Amino acid sequence: MIFKILKYFLLTILGIIIVTALIATPLIIKARSEGERMYEKYDRYTQEMLAQRFQLQPHPIKPEFQTIHPWKALKLFKIAVHSQKGEKLARVNSLDATMGLFMKMYTLLLRPNYNFNLPMLSVDFIFIGGKRVYVMEIIDPAHIEDDNIRTHYAQMRARMPEVEQFEEMEVNMEWCKDIVTDFSIHLKAERADDDLLFDIYKTYLNAYLSMAQKAEPLSPDLSRKVQEGIEGYVSTLLAKGGPAVNVFNTLLGPEKQQEYVRTVMFGLD
Repeated sequence: MIFKILKYFLLTILGIIIVTALIATPLIIKARSEGERMYEKYDRYTQEMLAQRFQLQPHPIKPEFQTIHPWKALKLFKIAVHSQKGEKLARVNSLDATMGLFMKMYTLLLRPNYNFNLPMLSVDFIFIGGKRVYVMEIIDPAHIEDDNIRTHYAQMRARMPEVEQFEEMEVNMEWCKDIVTDFSIHLKAERADDDLLFDIYKTYLNAYLSMAQKAEPLSPDLSRKVQEGIEGYVSTLLAKGGPAVNVFNTLLGPEKQQEYVRTVMFGLD
């Protein structure tokens, strides 16, 4: 009798699993398709704006870092990087990341040539079904003020009343609060906010690209200040950790994480 009960119990559990899978599969497919569509929307627009303003060349990436898809993460993380470089933008990196079964992330990092007074622009947008995580940082370790910086920072800051409508994400990185500008964005949103979020992104991206176009060469001393500020930021980020760099530590291990963050993400070495 006990074996019959156990048999029926196991068959019931198996049935529940099958029914759950049948219900969940269309939802997973829909969420993944939506994430892919959002990624393509941001990537297409960004590449179009970059091509209109700058002549960029492909930057080679070590084969082992071109696509990260490790078995240690059960093949649930896949990250592919596309890297370019130009005169004023020393590194233009975009990452196409798929996490789990349906989470999609668009990442963009613009790191300037040290000879120009420009901050870095770091973007991470995560699409999880109808949920959105929206992070956009203007990282300015040098704090060299000029008219070009003030004008374009004002264009970004003008969108803050709209940004403040959203639920703000908690960011536990006190060490960089004076480096990441006060009009940087860390928020949670919904699918219904997509049009507004995309419009805010366009404002920030185009303000940054215009600022880069108009940036004038710096003196050697100020150029050194920009370089020391950016390299110091990256070194401290690796030492203290952050959401993105911690993921690469898990996926690649400490040594390869250091190399990936320095050479691929920020293009320092």
